[in-house]
Amino acid sequence: MAPPADPAALAADMRARLREGAVPGRAETEKRYLRSGLEHVGVPLPAMRALVKAVLRAHPGLSRDQAVRTAEELWARPVHEERSLALLLLEGCADRLEPADTALLERLLRECATWAHVDLLAPFVAGRLLLRRPEVAADALRWAADDAQWVRRGGLLSFLLPVRREADFARWFPVFAEAADPLLGDTRFFVRKAIGWVLREGTKHHPGTVADWLAPRLDRLSGLTLREAARRLPDDQRAGLLSAHAALNPRGGRAGVSGRV
Repeated sequence: MAPPADPAALAADMRARLREGAVPGRAETEKRYLRSGLEHVGVPLPAMRALVKAVLRAHPGLSRDQAVRTAEELWARPVHEERSLALLLLEGCADRLEPADTALLERLLRECATWAHVDLLAPFVAGRLLLRRPEVAADALRWAADDAQWVRRGGLLSFLLPVRREADFARWFPVFAEAADPLLGDTRFFVRKAIGWVLREGTKHHPGTVADWLAPRLDRLSGLTLREAARRLPDDQRAGLLSAHAALNPRGGRAGVSGRV
């Protein structure tokens, strides 16, 4: 593919190639599933990832400025898959982003209309930036404290990769835990699920530490958060936490079950 003249041309080329991968009937099904107000093209995520990888192979010298401007072009229209391409491109160029780019990431979070875009942006763009540039933790913590659902979910999920990585857990788990603790009373499904998801990732290498954090909070944890967090714990440890939680919450133990991810 010949290098396009500018980010607008690259975005236009990516839009055209995107539509070549549309699967008949998928757009309507996905739009219903996501309860989306965006236009849908009907392209599966793996195909979009392959498209972005091909673009980056064809443009190995794509600069930070070019990547950001191309992503902004792709995000500008209310088309689900074009916005997904924007986030996947930022993910592929996450090693080029700078702390100042958190302003763009926050704007995108505030404009997200679905968990599907938050879950591309927060862990794999903001999270990778956090690992490279720890000073952006202040932004992630501020997002987690924000009342807007998708911004809060994004702030929490920015810690997913740092908590998952064995070498970084000791540094970032206490930071995430401090942010998550006051949010345990948030009744929104997607916030509860996000807290549990990050905790679950921490159990990959540090199950005991996560279980010890959960145990004194069972009276405040939703059933959804606990089940998500405990999913990979050893059977006896998981069973003990679930049983103790049920005893403390005889009628509220299944709070937060409804919803989708």
